Amino acid sequence: MVPKDAQRSVQQPPLEAGVGQRLDALTVRLGAAGYDVASLQELRLEIEVLERPPGLVKRVTGRARVAAGRHWRNFVGELQESREVMGLLLGRVQGGQLSAEQRDKIRDQLVDLVKVFPAGIIAAANSAFPVPGTGMFTPWILARLDLMPSRWREAHLLRQLELQKQRLLEAGFADEAAQLGGIEDAVELEAARRDAVGADAGLLTHWDANRNGVWDPEERAAYKTELARLRDLAGRLSARKRWFLEDRGQVFGALRLSEVLDDDDLAEHLGDDGLLVCFDGKTGWVALPDLLGRAPRFS
Repeated sequence: MVPKDAQRSVQQPPLEAGVGQRLDALTVRLGAAGYDVASLQELRLEIEVLERPPGLVKRVTGRARVAAGRHWRNFVGELQESREVMGLLLGRVQGGQLSAEQRDKIRDQLVDLVKVFPAGIIAAANSAFPVPGTGMFTPWILARLDLMPSRWREAHLLRQLELQKQRLLEAGFADEAAQLGGIEDAVELEAARRDAVGADAGLLTHWDANRNGVWDPEERAAYKTELARLRDLAGRLSARKRWFLEDRGQVFGALRLSEVLDDDDLAEHLGDDGLLVCFDGKTGWVALPDLLGRAPRFS
């Protein structure tokens, strides 16, 4: 694992090399050597849901939906063993308020669970196809209520990568284990990058500066200026793996904007102002439909 100090010292993680492609190559190599790669193949979708918002993950299909439902029911079953925490959680979902101590108690309970169950896939599957058995709350709802622990989308993936690395070592695949360790480190670094982009770009995007809930002339001008900047960058750098999307408060990426534009599912989201885009954390967030000129906000 990458030490926290090392993570902080890396200002520009090497995002151009896709983590998913690295795992694919390693899986092919191990499969050719006779190693059972089924568990590794299952991790590929988890990497994909870190990079793309749920609506743009094509492989969240029927089988993933069934698996997500099963995982989430087991997740809730484990959570129900603590009646106090479950009661607090249900009360908050239904509109109640929690103290800081109560919030910490819920997050502490969820920390171990998100390592065991793939909450990122559950959230992605539920967005594409409502998952049976999720009840009144889902990972997205809990995250919006600030109840999920940090790095909840990556937790299961990182734990599984570590376990798979140990299994490779035990099976005598030392070089491949080292490669998988590098993929694990890259997932950690990209998670740190998403955190930084979410914080830094968020600070740049205060379009409603006076918090009056309407677009004032100065705010419109600021947004249009930033939008023009993003369009220029998109025209020149869309193939760079430096673009990030935000959906329901969660940051996804890094990805290539050119790949997003080629995604068949994109049309379904062009009217959704909730899907935002920024470049490398160095710009403000703008609505993706505005960037593409499909739903101009201002004349």
